[in-house]
Amino acid sequence: MSDYFETHRSDWDGIYSAPPGSLRFRLNRRFRRAVWRRMALALEEFRVVEGRSVLEIGSGAGELSIRLAERGARRVLGVDAAGEMVRVARAHAERRGVADRCEFIQADFSSRDFGAEKFDYVVALGVFDYVSDAPAFLSRMWRLTRERLVISLPHAVPPRSWLRRAWHRWHGNRLHYFTTAQVRSLAAALPAAEVRVHAIPGSDRTDVLVCDVASAVGARTLGAPSR
Repeated sequence: MSDYFETHRSDWDGIYSAPPGSLRFRLNRRFRRAVWRRMALALEEFRVVEGRSVLEIGSGAGELSIRLAERGARRVLGVDAAGEMVRVARAHAERRGVADRCEFIQADFSSRDFGAEKFDYVVALGVFDYVSDAPAFLSRMWRLTRERLVISLPHAVPPRSWLRRAWHRWHGNRLHYFTTAQVRSLAAALPAAEVRVHAIPGSDRTDVLVCDVASAVGARTLGAPSR
């Protein structure tokens, strides 16, 4: 999978870096609406980010991580399996003046050792499409989450999903889609979680699952500061 993103790095970087009004910009807005909307939803869910730590899995070209650092996150760690994506993300962070608190590393999240570190916010957008064992992957994310977790889960909507599966199969990858029941089952398996789902409709239909750690919700209700 990392080989695919090494080769197609410019396609993903171009989603955010294409000049407004350009043909590439308009095509991305038209055919990758879920990418834009899930980013907007994540930014809204992490709107209180100043002074907090963030872990982004599958950080790609770094746009979400960098925006959270620009909004005041004290530490942002982006993890991606593709070295070329990490190189681009580091360059963007340096150019936008947040490299001191926005770090990008090349690693396989499933085997990366984070030691005893936990993060206030943990996020993975456009990642579960490529994850073969979603429950185990999500469980590992949850163990690293102190306050809130956000993930995106795509639905199969023919014919777009058929074409996308064929494209990725040609590149040696297998895509995974999720039903509404599977999304709810994944969320239900998380211990002490308060859950809500944002539905993004359309030919690239996607659910954005938001899971809050129950103890963190109680602490915020009582006015306790985030650690």
